[in-house]
Amino acid sequence: MKKIRVLLLGLVVLTTACGATQHQKRATVASRPVQADWADFSYGMYYKSRSEYQTAIKYFMDAAAYKTRLDAVYYQLADCYFRLYDYENAVNYADLSIKENPDYARAYFIKYSVYSTLMNYEKAAQSLEPLAMNHPEMVNVHYTLGNLYYSNLKNLDKAMVYFRNIVEIAASETVDDYYVEYSHYYLGYIYYSKGQIDTSIEHFKKCIEVNPDNFSSKYILAFVYMDQYSLDNARFYAEEYLKKFPGNDKINTLLGRIYYLQNDGRALTHLRNAIDSKTTDGRLAKCLYLELLRRDDDAEKALKEFLKKSTGFISPHIALARVSLRKNDKTTALSEFFTAGILLFKAQQYTMARDNLVRALAIKNDIPELYFYLARTYEETGNFSLAIVHYKKTNELKPSSDILIHIGYLYSLKNNFEEASKYLDTAISLEPGNSKPYFFKGLLYSRRDNYTSAESCIKKALTIESENETYYFYLATVQEKQSKIQDTIESLKKAIQYNPESSRAYNFLGYLYADNNMHLDESIDLIKKALSYEPSNGAYLDSLGWAYYRKGRYDLALQNLLEAEKQLEKESSPDPVVFDHIGDTYREMGDSARALDYWGKSLKLKNDPKISNKIQQYRQGHEH
Repeated sequence: MKKIRVLLLGLVVLTTACGATQHQKRATVASRPVQADWADFSYGMYYKSRSEYQTAIKYFMDAAAYKTRLDAVYYQLADCYFRLYDYENAVNYADLSIKENPDYARAYFIKYSVYSTLMNYEKAAQSLEPLAMNHPEMVNVHYTLGNLYYSNLKNLDKAMVYFRNIVEIAASETVDDYYVEYSHYYLGYIYYSKGQIDTSIEHFKKCIEVNPDNFSSKYILAFVYMDQYSLDNARFYAEEYLKKFPGNDKINTLLGRIYYLQNDGRALTHLRNAIDSKTTDGRLAKCLYLELLRRDDDAEKALKEFLKKSTGFISPHIALARVSLRKNDKTTALSEFFTAGILLFKAQQYTMARDNLVRALAIKNDIPELYFYLARTYEETGNFSLAIVHYKKTNELKPSSDILIHIGYLYSLKNNFEEASKYLDTAISLEPGNSKPYFFKGLLYSRRDNYTSAESCIKKALTIESENETYYFYLATVQEKQSKIQDTIESLKKAIQYNPESSRAYNFLGYLYADNNMHLDESIDLIKKALSYEPSNGAYLDSLGWAYYRKGRYDLALQNLLEAEKQLEKESSPDPVVFDHIGDTYREMGDSARALDYWGKSLKLKNDPKISNKIQQYRQGHEH
């Protein structure tokens, strides 16, 4: 204790002496010990730790006179001024620190803190961006910028760049799980706001992979899947969330809705848990709960009141239909079953849609729209025969050349070209001024590899409807099959003229140029335009890779081709052409083993003599 007192007394004496001789310091620098500059710096740090910032500043200023480690000295001055709310000097000294040492990260963060405090978020971002650019490995900088752009500047595109940077760094280096988890979390929100739901889901799932206890992601996934009426997935995440928060009204209502739609008795328990909530969810839970208890008068009143304001939910329409049917109100029951069927069809829940449409049909069997939507449910599930039966019934009740055309189209999908032609010709005779039957007849000929007749029919459709992008696009497909390259180009340009957002036309034209080794810069621009509309389209990524291949940019070619492979694998639709292109690129990069591997993959999907010959020639050439 005595020793501590002596040390403290010494510090007091030194402090007093320093205060008395401040004006003499710079005059006697030469006579000081070598470490005198760091004595001043140490005193500065001592007073700073005691929050005596003005005194600390005096010592840091004295330390600065020695010109040693000015980056650290200026940073401490900036920090002291920041704590004294003197933001102008804080920024000035931070800039001096950065000028002395552009890699001194802490100085950048002082500027960021100043501008964040002043709520000048644009300058706060500008303060850190040079650090992120010069030190891409600094994950915390990317995360801070991502948060800034997401939360404060509402610039989702820039936020996405920084969060994606973190995910990419984590793929090859060790990154703190916190940064990876929340980068995926924010990316999930960003992609959801952009309408890229599948990518959004992917990121929320990755977030849970990093941290299985991220219940916020489970909560979001439950509702995202429910928005899509992907009921099994929604149920899985809702049940996961309820393990942690069993009393959550919204999740209980969500699970109750799912079980209600699936006629599962567990609906009653979850709905009962939510009926006391005064929210929309609570009111919906109460409506469905009353219907399940068959308290029909109370249920009918509650459901009609609920549906006045919230018509988009499917389960209350079904509930009201059931109540109305029990009360022998067939008009309301018919209307509600029909509405539920259409809503379920739009949600791609075709089996449940069909169940409700059939219940409506049991009440009244002469409504053409009922048969039409039933036909569509069968078509969407690949049962073309039953779809045709119901489309024919639709046409019987309400004749329409468009229905005849569609029946013809479905017959063509069944490779029954005779029946297909019969229905299309009937439509032409009934309505010769309708372009559609000529167009579909063109598609019919194209499916039979009769490209000359196909071209003639589609051109006939264009004489009736001359500004139809779809017609020009498919005209290009049959012209390309006939090696009419210039005609194909002109048709695709017309398609783009009449629909400047036609991603398929941009991609087709770009790929056509690349495949024919012409206009390669324009080819790349066109395909990039297509990808701006559909950034995850595997076919478009393949086109871009092939265009770069033609340019001799094999690094960029391989990058895009491998991404195309990845995207097509996600869709469970691998493409032999993509594998062939990857093989060609590896060959040009001198990697014969991988080239042969990818050509082999291509052959497994499609027995193409050109690729077989390529493999044989390549092996023979390397054997010699």
